[in-house]
Amino acid sequence: MSTPPVNELENLEIAPSNETTSTDLKATVQDLISRCKAIHEEVETYVAAVDANQKLARTQNPVEYRSLRSDFKNELGFLQKLSTSNLSEERARHYIVSSNLVYYEALWDAAKRSSGLLSFRKYFFWNRQKEGHKAAYQGLNLGKGSQVKGKSAALVDIVAADGMEWVRVSTISEKRLLFDLAKLGWMNDSDEDEDMDDQSRMDEEDDEDEVDIVKHARDLARAAKANPIRGRSPKVRFVLTRIESGHLKEVDAVVDKVRATGATVQCANEIGPSPLLSSVLPELLVDRSRTLSKILNIDCTILLALVSDISHAQCPILDWYPGEVRAQIKEETQEKLLPTHLYPAIGSHPMVCTQEAADQMNLIVDTLATDTEKARANILLQQNNHESTDPTELVKAWAELSDHPVPDGFSLPISVVPSNLDDAMQKLPKVAQKAAEELTSLNRAIFFYGWAEGLTTLSSNRARARQIEHIINENGIEDGEAGPHIWLCGESRSLIAKHGRRK
Repeated sequence: MSTPPVNELENLEIAPSNETTSTDLKATVQDLISRCKAIHEEVETYVAAVDANQKLARTQNPVEYRSLRSDFKNELGFLQKLSTSNLSEERARHYIVSSNLVYYEALWDAAKRSSGLLSFRKYFFWNRQKEGHKAAYQGLNLGKGSQVKGKSAALVDIVAADGMEWVRVSTISEKRLLFDLAKLGWMNDSDEDEDMDDQSRMDEEDDEDEVDIVKHARDLARAAKANPIRGRSPKVRFVLTRIESGHLKEVDAVVDKVRATGATVQCANEIGPSPLLSSVLPELLVDRSRTLSKILNIDCTILLALVSDISHAQCPILDWYPGEVRAQIKEETQEKLLPTHLYPAIGSHPMVCTQEAADQMNLIVDTLATDTEKARANILLQQNNHESTDPTELVKAWAELSDHPVPDGFSLPISVVPSNLDDAMQKLPKVAQKAAEELTSLNRAIFFYGWAEGLTTLSSNRARARQIEHIINENGIEDGEAGPHIWLCGESRSLIAKHGRRK
């Protein structure tokens, strides 16, 4: 299991006691404080941008930046306290060496070279069922120094690329690595490994005879395989800030062992100057549209939002409208659902919906919709009077019934597909049967179809999405299995007359 990083004396290059004056130590502390303040300010700028982005997107699964923020805040407080303490040179030197600033600098620099930052210093597990981590199928954030039950856990410093990349940062030096190799009596056996495939290396080699960085790489490979994202294992990237490739064959052999796990490795001589935060900040923010499947599965709640008059034009608030409809009309004046949320997500993605979702929408439309809402429903699903309309003409007709321009590549119709629920259940983890017992037939047809086909389901049904997540957390899934990918829209829209009954 991974442990929090601890800096070594060489990280700060403190001279021996008889050569280091009190003035030198104070200057060193002030330098550390200045460096920590600069990064802390950048982190706070990033956090503010994340909060603003999440407020705009009504994000249901917020970025987990708390540990990052608190680590830098605590480190700065530690250094500032050190600067005002009346310590002997020996104790001051000891506290300086115990600083983790070098690691935090490396962590933040690696973060700025990534994109779609989701969380920091998070544990992911394999053998979840055996070791009691069945509820942690999305990983687990723990405070620094906290212990993880069991041995099947790998620490990820940065979860990036909207979940598809795991970054591990190491500030170990070549000198320390060579020391660890010598301590293990390790010899360069890379030639013996050339004929072995990557999985054989992971399965057959004894991790106890390896240095920590190789152990961590193998643990991350196991955890990545056990925690797929939409059917694919996250890619692992190692950032080695104090090791150069092509310099020492013993070090290169270790790097090769890390790469043999499937990880990519960036050594110090392959890392350029730290980028300016202002130049990379937009890339650091999560864009949920980047994680969507190629084809989107549309829930009936989104079908209704797409055809609702409220979504397409300014609607008057009539005195007989219920509170829900009035509130939605007011919300729409402040924040347009289509251009702000749905169109950016849909983009040019082809869309499908299950027959059950289409039937439910049509039932509501036939009962409650206005004439324009009925027209949009027919265009959306290429039905009734638009059954033979060309897709290009469908988009044109759709645009004519809206105040909002359609996005480039927007395609209609939404294809109506059979849910084939029995077949879908055969493809899904056992926990799906537990969920099936608690969901209606409509929700089973919609969410299980998307789950079984590996499609993102667009929905504003927050209650059902949370119910499914809760059931998975309670019962767990096996290593290598994945839960459904549900894109939750923070806003919903009713048909204008959904509750339009005169008092």
